[in-house]
Amino acid sequence: MSREIKKIKYCPAGHFSEDYVYSNRKNFITSDGICYSCTQEHFIHEFKTWSSGNANLDEIIQETQINIHNKLQWIPYDNFQNIEHIADGGQGSVYSAEIENGIKRQWNFVKQDWEYDLIGNKVALKEIKDSRYDMVGFLKMTKTANGNGYGEIIAYYAISKNPSTQNYIIVMESLGCDLHYFLAKNFWDLRWKSKTKILASIASGLRVLHAKNLVHCSLKSGSILNSTIPVIGLDLCKLENDLILNSNNKNNKINGSIPYIPPEVLRGNEFTRKGDIYSFGGIMYEIVTAQQPFADQAHDTYLMIDICNGVRPKVPDFMLNWIPEWYLDLMYRCWTDDPSERPTTDELVNLFSEIADKLYANVMDNDVMRQLQIADENQRNTSKSQKQELFELFSHSSKLHPQSCFISRYIYTLHGLHDFLKELKSGKSSDPNLLKPSESTTLNANTYDI
Repeated sequence: MSREIKKIKYCPAGHFSEDYVYSNRKNFITSDGICYSCTQEHFIHEFKTWSSGNANLDEIIQETQINIHNKLQWIPYDNFQNIEHIADGGQGSVYSAEIENGIKRQWNFVKQDWEYDLIGNKVALKEIKDSRYDMVGFLKMTKTANGNGYGEIIAYYAISKNPSTQNYIIVMESLGCDLHYFLAKNFWDLRWKSKTKILASIASGLRVLHAKNLVHCSLKSGSILNSTIPVIGLDLCKLENDLILNSNNKNNKINGSIPYIPPEVLRGNEFTRKGDIYSFGGIMYEIVTAQQPFADQAHDTYLMIDICNGVRPKVPDFMLNWIPEWYLDLMYRCWTDDPSERPTTDELVNLFSEIADKLYANVMDNDVMRQLQIADENQRNTSKSQKQELFELFSHSSKLHPQSCFISRYIYTLHGLHDFLKELKSGKSSDPNLLKPSESTTLNANTYDI
């Protein structure tokens, strides 16, 4: 039987429960030792006991510690145990580790000590190896994105530093697998009930970002983590206002994975929220095919030109009767060349949430729902031998092009290559966007982009 926790007016330090500790929140004091003011004061008192080595990083971490939500902390590297390499990504490498002493949650005035979360738990460490990566900008952006709680946005716990490499490390929740791995493993068992729930959750996370005027800029299956309740990695996320300020300037280079980048960005324009919707179309494609877009092609300048000329990934003929017509129409709307014609996150969330609810309640009250029912039946009636044959025919391992790349990397836009295209087409010069064999082996082996 749980004991009752009694709210009290004053803590031993004299803090009053009616005082505003945060801009919109009064102090919270309980007899078992919780006091928001005490926690805030002890964090502030300890500011002088640690440093990241970067004054701007320190300032952002400290700002989060005096707020009620999403407190970041500085954790010494020796607090991590059993560090294991998981994968290499676009900006660095990802590791699994146990956090020996946990992270500080709140000061307890009864115990006169900190209470800790995650003691001995597994976390993910992303070591940033790209010298161009803006850690300060990243932390400012996550503060904006997670201002009112996590929702479908990934939980970042702390910052650390590898003393051997001097690279900064982002400490975040343990990731499990990304969406691509999940789909490849579970594709034949997934029904539309699960597919629409996943899409509704991803769209909800995107809507959270867009409501805060943030653009993800790198939405793909590799940045969708923990597919049971998908959360979205935010590595390249930016404020749309900042992007609009630069809209008169064309980009010569961008960071991303070519199949998920909208044509307007490939031409050198800035990424906008409508660009994220184009990327969502790629997620929709993978949900119904278990294949990443253009997996069987080299991800080079020629593919960029094709995309800008209207070429889109093709759904295999044998899968068409497993996919409702309205779904394909919506996917191609996301992929339209005109950003203004793409759906909004509100439209996507409302549609997929309503459909998921109806599927769980077994309500088949319109043509949209009946198409889903027929699609599930068609896939269910495929024989095991045919499933195996088709899966092997269209498997990731047999169709992945050696010069495809599904993690974020720097590529030249068509604007950046404007004066170079004639030489490229004539064969006088090699394509700077074409991965060399050594690169493609490294980038496509055991990688995911977070």
